Amino acid sequence: MSKKVKGYFHNLVTVAASLLVVAALLVVAWFFVFHESHEETNDAQVEQYVTPVMARITGYVQEVRYEENQFVRKGDTLIVIDRREYGAYHDQALADEFTAQNTVGSTKNAAVTTESMKEVEEAKLPGAKADLLKARLEFERYSALYKEEAATLQQLERVKADYDEAKSHYDELKKAVQSAKLAEKEAYSKLPVMQAQLQARKAATEKSSLFLSYTVITAPYDGYVGKRVIQPGQMVKEGQTLVSVVSKEKWVIANFKETQIEYLKVGQEVELDVDAFHDKVFKGVIQSLSPASGARFSLLPPDNATGNFVKIEQRIPVKIKLVDSENELSLLRAGMSVMVTAEHQN
Repeated sequence: MSKKVKGYFHNLVTVAASLLVVAALLVVAWFFVFHESHEETNDAQVEQYVTPVMARITGYVQEVRYEENQFVRKGDTLIVIDRREYGAYHDQALADEFTAQNTVGSTKNAAVTTESMKEVEEAKLPGAKADLLKARLEFERYSALYKEEAATLQQLERVKADYDEAKSHYDELKKAVQSAKLAEKEAYSKLPVMQAQLQARKAATEKSSLFLSYTVITAPYDGYVGKRVIQPGQMVKEGQTLVSVVSKEKWVIANFKETQIEYLKVGQEVELDVDAFHDKVFKGVIQSLSPASGARFSLLPPDNATGNFVKIEQRIPVKIKLVDSENELSLLRAGMSVMVTAEHQN
């Protein structure tokens, strides 16, 4: 190889090495400048509400009206449970309520009738009292005439008989009024008991109607149903999870280090790189910062008073609202990993 070629090759290698060194220096400088003015974390995921829809009664599944991953609207019927048994309970409750209503009506009518009878008997008292007074005066007058031998014994006995009859009739009316008052009191005392029974029957009817409505299971909100694990004819029990509904609403929870929180503010714009989409950058806005670290919300929060303390840098959950169009956000799924970058604000 000639000296000229060797020199050319040496110069080429020198230039390439210099370019690589310059590029490395530029990358290091960019990395240093970028991280001095930005905060980022890869501990972030796309979040959605995942609501388990549970059975509120026990029964056999009659219909399943959804397919896996199907979009459903709030109120759409997802599952129908055999309603015959609960329908019979409801019909029985309605019949019991109707009987209780009739009983209350009959008790009211009986009380009103008794009250009317009392009023009729009371209305007779003044007349009977007047007849008694008239008969007493007539008896006293004939007694005086008999003593003066101006009236016969037969006349006195007839007047006395009239007086006794009037007195007996008056006493009879008084007892009848007293008896009517007691009957009225007894009739009205039964009314609250019958009304309470009616309220109990109405409550039983409402409860049976509620249980009957539980045979139709609907979507709690607009969203997507998950895996289908229920089939017609399957026995389900109260409290059993039948299907999960995933909401349309999406957001990102990013767990920043506690040393990064001072550079984050509510309303600050951030960039989101989703691992599943290499050529797409999503936009977001910080909506809120958690009032405590993620460890404090765990099932067993750490206790640093046990004597074996090891300092660990804590993470603070930050909720980020997605601002891209609904069409773009439809690509995201709950649980996707995200890289979040936030520029420092002045």
